[in-house]
Amino acid sequence: MGLQKEVWAADIKEQLFPSDSWMVESEDDSVFSDGKKVHRAVAGSLPGSARNRQTVPAQINRRTDQDTEYELDEFTTDPTLIQDIEEVEVNYQKRQSVLRQHTRQLNSDLAKWMAYNWAPEGSSAYIRTSGADRAALGTQFGATGNRKRINVADIFKAAQLFDDMEVPEEGRNILIPTGMYYDLVEAHWQDMLQLQAEGKAVLANGEVMKLFGFKLYKRSAKNLLTYTNAATPVLRAPDASPLNTVNAAALCWHRNFVTRAKGDIKVFENIDDATMYGSVFSALARAGGRHYYPDFTGVAAIIETT
Repeated sequence: MGLQKEVWAADIKEQLFPSDSWMVESEDDSVFSDGKKVHRAVAGSLPGSARNRQTVPAQINRRTDQDTEYELDEFTTDPTLIQDIEEVEVNYQKRQSVLRQHTRQLNSDLAKWMAYNWAPEGSSAYIRTSGADRAALGTQFGATGNRKRINVADIFKAAQLFDDMEVPEEGRNILIPTGMYYDLVEAHWQDMLQLQAEGKAVLANGEVMKLFGFKLYKRSAKNLLTYTNAATPVLRAPDASPLNTVNAAALCWHRNFVTRAKGDIKVFENIDDATMYGSVFSALARAGGRHYYPDFTGVAAIIETT
């Protein structure tokens, strides 16, 4: 009896980008995917306008849409040995237990790279933390020494930056490291109570849910977005080598300016493997995303300062 690979693959696809994940706060490009790449036309520049136009006919301009293309990353799980394959195949609960392990790992890896794919590069989209000193957050990435805490003023600057970009107020988000989140809670709790009274913050069950129009999502210390400590910080890939000057960052974005996409989902099987005394299962998923505009409109990073 073989695994019903199509059923298992469909289950994994359904659970990628879970509905409670920050990754769904984006445009879904899956419909434009051929399984390995995304091909999508992005609307060209807006038409001009004039007040009290004196000359007619007006000049006619052609709108040139940009054909954007990006490859989806390939994520694979380590194989799992299943010794009671027939029972797992027919028992929904056992099948879901196996799938949960694999989809959780796929989503974890995917989230690391999605934040990287959405993150800005360039000083115009950077804000540096300006609070009091504390130990660096990215110690597991090699960071040493102290960094400045994030504070309320830094989030306010991000809101101002988005205002200047003419980014809509509804749909703004921040993916914030847990260490930065507790910087805010520890140093600015009284301030945030006042901001809530002014309608600039939303607090619930002792947590900050929204601040200056940004919905907050916490990110664990092992999955930080990081930059170098150069004069103009350089974005680092999740698998970059350890660096003692690395700085953690919070990612700000608007859901209409970044994308996500699902591609091919495959399940692999070795049924009744004689060397393993059971059946071996693994999965592959292609997925990814990007930001829309080369000038990084709609995205920003709040980066630790030494």
